[in-house]
Amino acid sequence: MGDQHSSGSVGAPSAQALQRLSELVRRVNSSTDTTQVLEEIANGVREVLGYGVAAISQLEGDTLVMVVVAGPEDARRQILGRRTPAVDVLDEYRAADHWGILRYVPHGRLDPAHLIGVWTPDIQRSEDPDDWHPDDALYAPLYSATGELLGNMAVDLPPGLRVPGQAERDLLEMFVVQAGLALSNAQQRERLARQVHLGGILKEVAQAGSQLGIEALLDAATDVVNRGFGAVRTWVRCLSDGEGGQETSIGHPPPAEASPGIETLRTDLAVTAWPTGALVLIAVDDVDSAFLPVSRVAVQAAMRAAAVDHGVIAPVGVGPEMFGYLAIGLGADHPQLRPDELATIGEIARELGRMVHSARLFETEQRLVSELRDLDRYKGELIATISHELKTPLTTIIGHVELMEDEGIDSRSVEAIGRNAERLDRLIQNLLDYAQVQERRDSVRRTVDLVELVDAAIELLSQQAESGGVRVVFERPPCRVEVLGDAEEIGTVLNNLLGNAVKYTRTGGRVDIEVAANDAWTQVAVSDTGIGISPVDHSRVFSTFHRSSNPEALSLPGTGLGLAISRRIAEAHGGRIEVESTLGAGSTFRLLIPSLSNPTNG
Repeated sequence: MGDQHSSGSVGAPSAQALQRLSELVRRVNSSTDTTQVLEEIANGVREVLGYGVAAISQLEGDTLVMVVVAGPEDARRQILGRRTPAVDVLDEYRAADHWGILRYVPHGRLDPAHLIGVWTPDIQRSEDPDDWHPDDALYAPLYSATGELLGNMAVDLPPGLRVPGQAERDLLEMFVVQAGLALSNAQQRERLARQVHLGGILKEVAQAGSQLGIEALLDAATDVVNRGFGAVRTWVRCLSDGEGGQETSIGHPPPAEASPGIETLRTDLAVTAWPTGALVLIAVDDVDSAFLPVSRVAVQAAMRAAAVDHGVIAPVGVGPEMFGYLAIGLGADHPQLRPDELATIGEIARELGRMVHSARLFETEQRLVSELRDLDRYKGELIATISHELKTPLTTIIGHVELMEDEGIDSRSVEAIGRNAERLDRLIQNLLDYAQVQERRDSVRRTVDLVELVDAAIELLSQQAESGGVRVVFERPPCRVEVLGDAEEIGTVLNNLLGNAVKYTRTGGRVDIEVAANDAWTQVAVSDTGIGISPVDHSRVFSTFHRSSNPEALSLPGTGLGLAISRRIAEAHGGRIEVESTLGAGSTFRLLIPSLSNPTNG
C-alpha cells in the first residue's frame, strides 16, 4: 500500500490539524451561504484530515440530497445531486459499528443491493483487516446543537488507505461536531434571511393592491413574485365574474404573444386543490398528478414552451369562490421550493384573491355609480322635456279659462277647469324647478336681502293663507339681513317652506317667520302649528317625490318635490335646511345660509 499511517504516527500532525480545524470553523461560522459552508467542510476533510473523498448530503424533508462532493471528478459526476431516502441511510446506521457519533460499515455487512449505483473507489483489495476495502463505508451524521439531524457526511479513501485508528477517529469526530454546529448556524442565518426576503415579497404584493384596476394590480404583483422567487415565468389568470368583468391573464416576463389559457386547469383546481386549500406541485416530467387529472398534459406543454422545469400552482379566490390561479415556473437549476416558501406562495394567492375581490367590488361600484348618474341625468332630462311639452297646452287652457271668465261665463265647470289647470301648472313648475336644480350650473351670486324675499313670499301666499284661515306672523328685523346668493333660487326655497306651512296648518292655526343672523350663519325659521311630521317620515322628508304616510297630509295636493328642491338649493349655497317636528303639534323648518362675514362664504 505504501505511505500508510499507523496509530502511533498521528500525534505530531494532530496539533497542526487542530489549528487548521480551528481556522476552518472560524470561516464557516462567519459565512451566510450554506453551500459555501458545506464546501468548506468537505474540502477541509480532504485537506486537513487527508481523506480522499468527502461527500455531504443535506436533509430536505425526508430525503438526503448530495449537495457537495470533494474528491475525484468521476466521484463528483456519479454522486453529486443524488437523492437518497433518509430512511435508507438510517438503516445503514443501524447496521454499522458505532465509533462515537461515527458509523463504520465494513465490507460484506450490507446487502449487495444497497451498493448498486454507489461509487466505489478503484483501489487494490487486501486481505489485511486494517486495510481499507473499496466497499467499506464511513459515515458522519451532522447534528445541530439540539440533536436535530441536518445531513450526512460520507468519507472514503482514508489516510494511508487504512481503517482509521482511534486518534484519527477522534479528529474526524471533533471535526464533524464542529461542522454540524457550523452548518446549523449557517442554516439558521439562511432561514432568517429567507424569512425576511419572503416577508418582503408578501409586502410588495400587498402594496401592488394600491394599483387602480385588476389588470394593473395583477401585472405589478406577478412582476414582484417572478423576481422574488427567481422564477423563469409567473402567470396569473382570473376569469370573468359574470357581472361585466373581463377575463384577465398576466404573465411575467411578458411573452411576445399572449399564452392561451388552459381551460381545464381551473376545473381541475376547483375540484381537487381549492376545497382543501392545497398547492399543486408540478414537474415537466411528471407522469401523473392527482390534482390535475385532466389538465396535466396541457400544463406540461405550456411549461415546456416557457422552458420551465418545475413549479407550483396555487388557486386564487376568496370565501367559497375560486376565480383563477397563480402559477410559478422554475428552471432546472432552481432547488425545490421549501415549506416556508410554499407557505408564502399560499399567502400570496390568498392576498391576490382579496385584492381581486376588492378591485372587482370597486369596479362594480364605479359602474353602478356611472349608471345611476346616467339614469339621474336621463330622469332630469325626461322631466324637463315632459314638463315643457305639458306647459304649452296648459298655458292655452288657462288663457281660455280667463277669457271665458272675462266674458261673464259663470259656471262651476269653468271654475273646476281653472282650479285644476292651476294645480297642474304648479306641478309642472315644480318639475321644471327640479330639472333645473338637477342640471344646475354655477350662477352669479349677488347680495340678497332675506327680509325682502320673505315679504315677497308672504304676499304670494297671502290669498291661500286667508282662504285657509291661517294667520301669518313675520317678526321683521329692524334692518336689512343680507346674504350672498341667487335671489330667484332662495325665493323658491322660501316659497316652498312658507307654502308647506300654510298648506299643512289647520284653520285657526298660525305660521311664524323669523330672520336672524350671527357671524357664521344667517337663518330664516318658518314655524307652524300644523299637523306635524311622524318619526317614520322625518328621515325621508327631503327625499325626491316623497309623500307623507299621514292620511291627513295625503289628502292635500302635492308633488313631493318642494323640499327636495329646497335642500339642493340650500346645499348649493353652502347651507342646509334643518327640521324639528312633533306629530300633531307642528313643525319648524330653518334655512341656514353662510353669513357674509363667514370665511366659507365667498
